[in-house]
Amino acid sequence: MRFGVLGPLGVWTADGAPVRIPEPKVRALLACLLTHRGRPVSADRLVDDLWGPKPPNNPPGVLQTKVWQLRRALESAEPGGRSLLVSRPPGYELLAAPGTVDADRFQE
Repeated sequence: MRFGVLGPLGVWTADGAPVRIPEPKVRALLACLLTHRGRPVSADRLVDDLWGPKPPNNPPGVLQTKVWQLRRALESAEPGGRSLLVSRPPGYELLAAPGTVDADRFQE
């Protein structure tokens, strides 16, 4: 899977087909994880990034739902895609392989 963060957030399969990420909060979750790729992002940080000073009721549960929706979108696009988003203390990490994010390729 390939990811674009330079310009509008985008996701494509290895074959170049666009991947639909379902809703703004799920896209924001993906953007946050891509920004911090290579290391886990705490659940508290994700809640703060997604909802700011007005978190939803039961923030851990709502965050877990957004993670589930992102995993489902990645898996629907490419078999095994869900394994790119892992639970790792203190929260979650996106396992984007080197060269799969446009910002990394631009930096090189």
